[in-house]
Amino acid sequence: MEDNINELIINEAKKRLKSGKIKNNADLENFIDNLIQPLYQGMLDTELDNMLDYSKYERKKGSNNSRNGYCKSKKVQTKYGTINIKTPRDRNGDFDPIIIPKGENRLGKFEEIVLSLCAKGMSYRDISSTLKEIYGVSISKDQISRFTDTITSVVDNWLSRPLKPFYAFLYADCLYISVTEDLKSDKKAFYVIIGVDCKGMKDVLGIWCDKTESATFWTSVFEDLKKRGIDDILYTTSDGVAGFKGSLETVFPKTKAQRCVVHLVRNLYKICPKKEAAKIIQRFKKIYTSTSLELAQLELENFKEEFSSMPKVVEKVEEYMQYLEPLFEVPEEIRKAIYTSNSIESVNSALRKVTNGKGSFSSVNSVYKLLYLRVEELKEKWNKPIPNWNKISIQLADINVIIKTDKNVKVKSW
Repeated sequence: MEDNINELIINEAKKRLKSGKIKNNADLENFIDNLIQPLYQGMLDTELDNMLDYSKYERKKGSNNSRNGYCKSKKVQTKYGTINIKTPRDRNGDFDPIIIPKGENRLGKFEEIVLSLCAKGMSYRDISSTLKEIYGVSISKDQISRFTDTITSVVDNWLSRPLKPFYAFLYADCLYISVTEDLKSDKKAFYVIIGVDCKGMKDVLGIWCDKTESATFWTSVFEDLKKRGIDDILYTTSDGVAGFKGSLETVFPKTKAQRCVVHLVRNLYKICPKKEAAKIIQRFKKIYTSTSLELAQLELENFKEEFSSMPKVVEKVEEYMQYLEPLFEVPEEIRKAIYTSNSIESVNSALRKVTNGKGSFSSVNSVYKLLYLRVEELKEKWNKPIPNWNKISIQLADINVIIKTDKNVKVKSW
């Protein structure tokens, strides 16, 4: 049967090609498009036939229901284009079509297509133009906005989902995004936290907006993580934001906090003379990449001697030593994993691509939705442990941390 239908369609296309009705690819696409509307219309009519148990022009005695014409024509968006459909009616109003449900005017998973394009950072205007160009479907910016509204509950559940009991590493970093409230646009801080579990797999644990910039913000974040199931975190890496370390010590007192060296480098660069900046940063790198604290202190002395004419730079590097010294208490592979928040920097860079150029967002929730979509797309590539995880897990075991499974993680000593 299927072969016969295919043969009929192909033969009809051949006839039109020979008669000159199909002259190019556009004519062929129109021919295919014209098949879609009768197909859907015929399927709806057949659905009503099956419900009434008799065909359109038959009469069935004893039936307490019958056809009652058609509803007003409506436009339905399919992945092949827009078609006009009239839904058949019955007198009792019992007909509930499956092919094109009542009230439905979009078919072909358009929501998924729109959300996918949003996740790639396309503007609503660009998405509308793309759908028009590829599918011949006109979808307004308001409709696209309504599509994204459909995932509000999904995002809420994701932000409050249960987490694993143990994470070896936790990285925190910030995005500043403009949000309009009370007719005023302000940049708000959105903190993204990534965790690396006992198998070396990373995941975005959540996104938090610091709306009030209060001293209790980080306490509420860590309490949220604990409430969602986290019992132990070995190391955290952050940019030294105010309140982070103190709140961490309150909620997770055994966790060790590390300042992100990349942020230290950036801050140092800001006070360097432009002509000497590259050289200064290179010499500073020799300090934090030393293989031991003794060598790091030796490199510090060399740094002080070489740049003695720049007291502010030397003073800043001496200040930073308090953040670098703890790095040399752990083996090299762990040190590399915690002295930088590159894992989250790359994620935040990808998130910025979908928020930059969007102007001011209408609400904090609209930011959450867009960031969630982007995170879900990024996670598709996170199917391997972090680099050097085999060595890291062995080194963690050597410092009395026994990693077994998600449900069986023991910390012997700190």
